[in-house]
Amino acid sequence: MTEKGEWVEVASAGQDEEAALIAGLLQSRDIPCEVEGPSTSPWPENLGAFGVSRVMVPPDRAEEARQVLAAQKRAYGESRGTRADEEDTEPGVE
Repeated sequence: MTEKGEWVEVASAGQDEEAALIAGLLQSRDIPCEVEGPSTSPWPENLGAFGVSRVMVPPDRAEEARQVLAAQKRAYGESRGTRADEEDTEPGVE
């Protein structure tokens, strides 16, 4: 298996919990992943952009992981009655 230091980011989230949900989806598809984020760091959590949790996978599984996440995003958009290419904004807000 590839060493974790060589893994690549396939998703990021503002909260550890959201990153954990993304990781759970990937793991349910047998894609190994790790979450790197503020709670896994020895530094304080209020670090602005550095406070983002990242979902990491081995490079050879990155494309598959991205496809799984894209399919999930499309399915979520369809369940909300929106297209996947629409942004999550309020109507009339640009």
